[in-house]
Amino acid sequence: MRTGASKDRKRTRGNEMAGPRILIVSHGHPDFSLGGGEIAAHADWMELRRRGMEAMLVARTAKSSGHAGSPFFARSQDGHEYLVAAPPVNHFRHSQPDGQIVYRHFRELLERFRPTAVHFHHYVHLGLEFIREVRKYSPDVSITVTLHEFLAMCHAQGQMLKTSGTLCRKASPLDCHLCFPQISPQEFFMRELFVKSFFDLVDHFVCPSRFLLERYVAWGLPAEKMVVIENGQPQNNSPAPESADHGIERRFVVLGQLSRLKGTSVLLDAVRLLPELTRRRIKVEIHGSTQYADEDFKTQLANGLKGLEDTVRLHGPYMREHVAGILRRNGWLVVPSIWWENSPIVIQEAFAVGRPVICSNIGGMAEKVADGVSGFHFLVNNAADLAARIELCADRPDLWREMSARIPQPPAIEETVDKLVGLYTNRRRAPREAAPDLLSRSL
Repeated sequence: MRTGASKDRKRTRGNEMAGPRILIVSHGHPDFSLGGGEIAAHADWMELRRRGMEAMLVARTAKSSGHAGSPFFARSQDGHEYLVAAPPVNHFRHSQPDGQIVYRHFRELLERFRPTAVHFHHYVHLGLEFIREVRKYSPDVSITVTLHEFLAMCHAQGQMLKTSGTLCRKASPLDCHLCFPQISPQEFFMRELFVKSFFDLVDHFVCPSRFLLERYVAWGLPAEKMVVIENGQPQNNSPAPESADHGIERRFVVLGQLSRLKGTSVLLDAVRLLPELTRRRIKVEIHGSTQYADEDFKTQLANGLKGLEDTVRLHGPYMREHVAGILRRNGWLVVPSIWWENSPIVIQEAFAVGRPVICSNIGGMAEKVADGVSGFHFLVNNAADLAARIELCADRPDLWREMSARIPQPPAIEETVDKLVGLYTNRRRAPREAAPDLLSRSL
């Protein structure tokens, strides 16, 4: 034990002399999966590299390199961008069943790169065991975890939405059992202990919204380890928003994954409820993929579009670099999600180009959009209330001009990374090694 501890101290001292070495671990890469967490992880890594810092990105992919050997394979010639073909995890516990990928291959990567700080932008599809392996590698490496939604506490895809369709306000073993009666309260209790045993090894939890932070503190995570840092946006040097001369105040757009939880059907129902005259005056664009949607929703979407062809146009998937252009040719972004959301990046992307937002009145959406100032709230999952907001915007072009002028600029990526670097160089306390292996045998 003394020999291993001595090696850890020597390794850490050498790293400190050479400057910080940051490892960013993500559950996906934005080139293959255009989600908010993937975009945020990649943006942080790119900004660290722009500053000349030693930073490596490891992003999970569902496909292997096609070569035998390590599941980690370099994507860039300089060896600072890696993909990892991680096997499927146990999604109840977020546990990686393949010990070799964690204890051998990931450990080899740690030994080779020698990070002084590791930032997990997620553990989903990878496994919580990756966190423990970092702590086993060195007790002095700073570990940061960004909480992008509520997966740690909620088995319902981390949405905090009951299987009955109502919003969930409390995560507890009994409440979870009522949603999943085939899983006992005791199993949910052991699941919570399992997850928290890994979280106990983390120095800092980054929360992109105050709403999410408060939920996790209520669940039992230490408030002193939590910090709100919004996902930063690239600096926008575009001109001021266009005037409303071209009818832009009557153009509405949705961007992102299309699904029941994202409220796509709520928007279509709202358009159908509009007076015929209003429907003829407005245009609605829907951009997004149904890649992760079930067949029932795809059928529902196709049926919902029928009869709305003159008003609504479905554009399908889009490239990340096209987001600003899509937003600029529309006046309003609509975010109709029926779950809490955390901190939708698309809201910040809209603000960056001067576009107000119409969103559900809950969670991270309502936190980001000031009702009547930078956009409008509507009652969640209420198509009639959303229709009323759309009709008001169509009838009052002055509202678009007023709100466009009051939109706050989202934090720049430079500001976000400044705060993250401060965390990377600050260990909160000596870690207390947990024993999740013992818990895993009880689940």
